[in-house]
Amino acid sequence: MTHRLRVAVAALLVLVASLVVAGPAHADVTTTIANSDAAGNQLSRFDVAGNSLDAHDGSLIQVGNTFYLYGTSYSCGYEYQHNSNFCGFKVYSSPDLAHWTDRGYVVAPDACGYCFRPHVIYNAATAKYVLWADGGGHYLVYTSGTPTGLFTRQPDPNLAVGGAVDEALYLDDDGTAYVIHNTVQVPAGDTADMVVEQLTPDYLNTTGAYVRLGLGNVEGFTVFKRNGVYHALMSDPTCAYCSGETGEMTATSMLGAWNGRWYDPNGWNFNDNRPQPRWRSRIVNATNCGGQPLASLPIVHADGSTGYYFVSDRWNNRAPNESLANLYIGPMTFDGAGTLQDIQCVNSFTISLPGSGGAYLNPPDLDQRSGFDGFRHYCDIAGTVWRQQSFTPSRTGTLSAASVTSFQSGKPNAPLLLDVVDAANGVLLGRSTFAVNTVPWAPTGITARPGITVTAGHQYLLRAHSATTSGCYGWEYNDGNPYAGGVESYSTSAGGSFTAENGRDLKFSTEVSATPALVSDELPAGWTSCAGEGATCTFTATRRVAYGAGAYAYRTGGSTACGIAAFGGDPAVGVLKSCYVAPLGGPSGWTQCGSEGGSCAFSGSNVVAYGANGAFVHRKLSGGAACGLAAFGGVDPIPGVAKACYLPPAGAPPGYTSCAGEGGTCTVSGGQRVIYGARGAFGTRWSTGSIACDNATFGDPVDGVVKGCYVRGGAPAGFGTTCSGEGGTCSFGGFRTVAYGAAGQYAYRSFTGGTACTAAAFGGDPAFGIAKSCYLTP
Repeated sequence: MTHRLRVAVAALLVLVASLVVAGPAHADVTTTIANSDAAGNQLSRFDVAGNSLDAHDGSLIQVGNTFYLYGTSYSCGYEYQHNSNFCGFKVYSSPDLAHWTDRGYVVAPDACGYCFRPHVIYNAATAKYVLWADGGGHYLVYTSGTPTGLFTRQPDPNLAVGGAVDEALYLDDDGTAYVIHNTVQVPAGDTADMVVEQLTPDYLNTTGAYVRLGLGNVEGFTVFKRNGVYHALMSDPTCAYCSGETGEMTATSMLGAWNGRWYDPNGWNFNDNRPQPRWRSRIVNATNCGGQPLASLPIVHADGSTGYYFVSDRWNNRAPNESLANLYIGPMTFDGAGTLQDIQCVNSFTISLPGSGGAYLNPPDLDQRSGFDGFRHYCDIAGTVWRQQSFTPSRTGTLSAASVTSFQSGKPNAPLLLDVVDAANGVLLGRSTFAVNTVPWAPTGITARPGITVTAGHQYLLRAHSATTSGCYGWEYNDGNPYAGGVESYSTSAGGSFTAENGRDLKFSTEVSATPALVSDELPAGWTSCAGEGATCTFTATRRVAYGAGAYAYRTGGSTACGIAAFGGDPAVGVLKSCYVAPLGGPSGWTQCGSEGGSCAFSGSNVVAYGANGAFVHRKLSGGAACGLAAFGGVDPIPGVAKACYLPPAGAPPGYTSCAGEGGTCTVSGGQRVIYGARGAFGTRWSTGSIACDNATFGDPVDGVVKGCYVRGGAPAGFGTTCSGEGGTCSFGGFRTVAYGAAGQYAYRSFTGGTACTAAAFGGDPAFGIAKSCYLTP
C-alpha cells in the first residue's frame, strides 16, 4: 500500500477552482491527457499503482509544481441518499495531471454520516490548509498543516444565507477567500439559487457579507479569474449524479453584480421531470462533458503562457455505484473580448508543464503487464459467465503475484475466485478466493499470491469467476491489443468452453520471482496484536506493522495510530481491523546464522532472510553467503537498523502440517493449496484430491535436499480464538471481526453480539468441501 507523504510546504497562495501556478522550473514535461477513445468512449484513470482514481465531487489545488485532487471516496459502497457507510475523503497528488499517487485519506471513513464536496484552499497567514465540505444540510470545516492531512475538524461555520447544500471555495489574489454555495431558500417553483459569501481571515467562518445571484436551479460550482473578470461555472440545472448543462456567470467583483442571467420560459427540472421556467446562467456546454463541474484551472505552461482548463466529474448515470465515475480534464478557449467560448469535450489533449513528470510503479519482480492506458470497464462475471486472460512469462521462477483489475457492483453474494490455469492442458494450478467485502466498488488490482512455478515461454491463464446469484464482478479491458503476448476470452457455460475476443486484453499484471519461497497474503507467523482499530499501536524500536483483517497494509517505523489514514488505504473494506507488530529480530521460527557485515554459513541450498523486525529480503543461496546488502540485491529492507541473516526451518513453515514425504501422495479434501519443498523454498499447486509429492509435479524448488508436501492448518494468523465449528454460533459481546473458513481460505466479516458460523452469514463458502470453523480477533 502507498504510505502517506508528509511534506513541509512554504507559505504559498493556492487556489481551489482558480489556481496560482509557479513559474517555469529547471525541467519541462509534456503529457497527453486522455479522456475518451476515438469513438468517444470514456476511459478509466488509474493511479501509479494501477487502481482507479476514487476521489469524486471534490476539488483541485496546486502547490508548486504538484497538483492535489481531493474527493469523496465511494469504493466501500457509499451511495447517494443513504446516510451510512461514508468511505472518507481522499487525496491524490500528481506532477503532470496524468500520473496520480494515492496519498490516502484526509478525512477518515465514518468520520461523518452523509458528506460530499471536499474543497481545499491554503491560508498563508495561518499556514493551514482549510477544507470545507457539505455535511448534509450544514457545512463542515477542517484544517491541516500539509495538503495531505490528516485534517482536523473545527467548529461548524455560520452562513448568512441558510438552506445550503453544494459548495466550493475561491481564494482571491489579495488573500480574501469566499465560499460559493447554493441555497434552497428560494421562491416557489425554483430549486436552488447561487450565493457568494466572504470568509473570515482564518477561512473558518463567514463575515456576513454576501451576494445572491437570483438563479433558479443550480449547483456544482467552480470559480476562476482571467484578466480581472471572475467566471463562475455551475451545473444548470441541478442534476445529482447525472449530466446537466454548464452555466456561466461573470463579475468584476466577487461580491458585486454578476452578469449572464436570462429567463428561460422552457426550463426543465431533470430531477423531478417537470417543467421549470426560471432564471438561468449563460450555457457554455450542453453536458458538463459527462457530469458536473469539479474545478476550473488556470495553469502556467512550460513556455510561460497561461491556459485555462475545465474539470468535471463524469458520473455513472445515477447508478448506485458512483465509484465508477471518471474525471474529465480539457482546455477552455476565449475570444478577443475575453468571452468564454462553448467548452469542447475533447477526447485528449497535450500539455507542457514546468517540472518533472510522473511514472507508473514497477514492482521489482514485474514480468508481464497489459499497461494502464486506454481501458474501460464492464461488469458481467457472475454464475455461468467467466472471464480469462492468457499470458506468457518471460522467465522461469515463482509466480509470486498475479493481479486482475476488478470491482463489485449490485452487491454480489459469493466470493470472487481467481484461478491460474495451464493453458496447454487445462490443469488448475492455483486458486485464490476474495470474499465479497475484500473487492472494492472502485476498479482495483485484486492480487493473488499463487506461489506456483511457471516456465518461460509457456502460456498460462488468469481466470476470474464467481457463483454469485446477485450483482456481478467487473473487469477493465482495452480493445487496442495492449498485451501482444495473450488475449482475453469468455465463457457463458461456467468454464465449459471459452470464446476468444481477439485484440482485447484485461488489465492485469504478473510478477515472477527467482526465489521459490512461500508467498502469501496472510499475516506472518509470530506477529502479535498491538491495537484495535482507532487505538494506538505502541512498541519499542523500529518495526514492521500490519493493519487489516485477512488482507493487510504494512508500514515500517515507530508507534502508530491503528487506522486507514495512518496506513494510506483500506486493505479490507467494511471490516473492523486490527494492528499487529512484528517480533524483534528474525522471522518467527527462523534461526540467526550471521550478523550484518559477517557471513551466514550453511551447506547446499537455502532460502536466507536478511533484515530485522519484520522487514526482510529473501534470496535462495548456495554454500553460505555474505550477510550484507550486496548479497541481497542491494536492497536495504529497514534502513538505519542493525540487520542479520536467518535460516528457515528445515521442514514445514509455521502454520503448515505435513501431508506426504517426497515420493508419496498428498490427499486433501475439497480444494486446497499444497506446497512442496524444504529449507524455505517451496513450489505450490492446487489440489482437489490426491497429488503426487515429487519434482515432476511441482518442479524442484531446492535441489539436493529431501523435501515434503504440506498443507495449511489451524487458525488464520491474528485470529487465535476458535469460537465455533461450522453450523454453530460464534458468541461474543460488542463489535468484533470473525474469520470463517479452513486450510488457509477464509472470509472475514464484522458483527455485533455474535454470528452464525455458516456460509450464508459470511457471503459465501471460502473453502468448498472442507469442514470450517469460526475464529475471533484478540
